[in-house]
Amino acid sequence: MRIPRLTKSIFLDQFLFMQGAGVLIGLSFPYFLVWYGFEKDTVLHWDFFLATQIAGQSVGLLSFLLISMVIRPHLKLLSLKMSGITEGLKKKSPDDESMSDIALRKIDIVSNDEIGVSAKAYNKMLKSLIQANEIEAVYTQFSKVMSENLDVKVLADETLSLLIRSTNIDAGAIVISKKGEAKLMASKGILEADSLLAHDVVLESIKKGVSERIKVPKNIKIDGVLTHFYPSEVFIEPIEFKGINLGVLIAATGANIADEHTEHLLELFTRSIGLAINNAMTHSKFQRLAAIDGLTEIYNRRFGMDRLKEDFSRAVRHETTLAVAMVDIDFFKKVNDTYGHLVGDKAIVLTTSLIKDSLRDGDIVIRYGGEEFLIILHGADSEDAFTVCERIRHKVQDSVLKEGDQQINLSVSIGIAAYPEQPVAKEMELIDMADQALYHAKNNGRNRVIRFGEVPD
Repeated sequence: MRIPRLTKSIFLDQFLFMQGAGVLIGLSFPYFLVWYGFEKDTVLHWDFFLATQIAGQSVGLLSFLLISMVIRPHLKLLSLKMSGITEGLKKKSPDDESMSDIALRKIDIVSNDEIGVSAKAYNKMLKSLIQANEIEAVYTQFSKVMSENLDVKVLADETLSLLIRSTNIDAGAIVISKKGEAKLMASKGILEADSLLAHDVVLESIKKGVSERIKVPKNIKIDGVLTHFYPSEVFIEPIEFKGINLGVLIAATGANIADEHTEHLLELFTRSIGLAINNAMTHSKFQRLAAIDGLTEIYNRRFGMDRLKEDFSRAVRHETTLAVAMVDIDFFKKVNDTYGHLVGDKAIVLTTSLIKDSLRDGDIVIRYGGEEFLIILHGADSEDAFTVCERIRHKVQDSVLKEGDQQINLSVSIGIAAYPEQPVAKEMELIDMADQALYHAKNNGRNRVIRFGEVPD
């Protein structure tokens, strides 16, 4: 039976119903006494009715207070914990520790009733939330590893390192098939890992693309880098791309068996790494050299402009924001004339390093000219780009290039343009606007950031 609601507050409804029950008890109690054998003249009297009403109201009030004192603190604790989670999620970013705070919001289960069931459900939800956040954080790092590495060996090595750091995996290897031959790309925690290349199970998995999960008897040891450890399970997961078997990821657990978190990430890694490895394998050494500037090891102008064209088309197609920034080293000719071209090269390399350290994940820096750089900022408007560029400007301004006993101070001027704030039809128009803003920055004192259309101070 469900009692109808009187107000928007459950506790106020409880109080009203208990007071109503007190009234009914106060009214019926004198008649109950008559039925029980008391004289009518004694109990059916206004002052006795008043006393029973006071008693009934007091019992109702006391019952309300007791229930509120027993139940309300638990409900209040639950609401406070959930509010804390909401605030923690609002503040969550890759740079803070808000999820660690959320992990401390677990509720002690003190009963087996509905309150206890609610606490259990809350703790279960909290655990799932934390696990989901951990997986998201690891996959974000994994995505960064995949997007930043064109070298298969580096990609494989960093993938294994991240997998071992983030799961119960204690050792692993990545084997890739090149022209029908198995090659070891990376290994962690395994001595003589090259022997895996001749193992029937590994070769069969590469050939057929079949997953293997092997329970290892407790008396078998695997040689580790620092010591021997007893594996509990060995996973052999095929790495595929568009139905083509590229290789396998081999992983072994030690004392800690693979839990749900480990299995989920292992599956996620092997399912996603195929694209990254395929991309890395299709870039030959000559293709890489053609894309990278030899001095700064960032994209050269030719490759960078192709990339900007693709990114601009994507921004137009998906109706997202895209900003570009032109960066120029101030008085660079004076540095070259005074200290020589070798020092000038060092200034360019230092500036490149400071720019790269200041960018967000996914942003790209291109060597556009001798001392000029082009930055592509995905999903950024002019305000976002201004924040990033100011960070670059301050870092360069605060840096010192040392050459022998000489200390050379550097600065940069930066011009910004953003789409769709500037409704351009082609990416070259956006570059031209950023170049105009850079011109104003240099003509108005240098060492400053100016957005296109902005009137300099």
